[in-house]
Amino acid sequence: MPQRYPRFHPGPSGGRLDSFSERGARELARRIRTAWAKIGWDVEVRVERIASEELGDGRSIAHFAVRSDLVNGLPQRRLGPAETLPEEAALALPHAA
Repeated sequence: MPQRYPRFHPGPSGGRLDSFSERGARELARRIRTAWAKIGWDVEVRVERIASEELGDGRSIAHFAVRSDLVNGLPQRRLGPAETLPEEAALALPHAA
């Protein structure tokens, strides 16, 4: 049976990915977008700067967040026929049961 959802890993990434840094947030966004695209879904994922923390020596550290258009964790748009693999085109909507 084809996979209907990307593999889900709840909770923090165990220190393997710092998603508060811009580089880590961009990597996380790429992973989310790629995981859904592999099974035929188009998910908009973006990185936003959410805060800056002032350090005592005049420097600051920026914090970033990953935002998406997933609704209750599910995508809303299929990739076009040219963008999906044939076996992915036959998958049912994740929220349709």
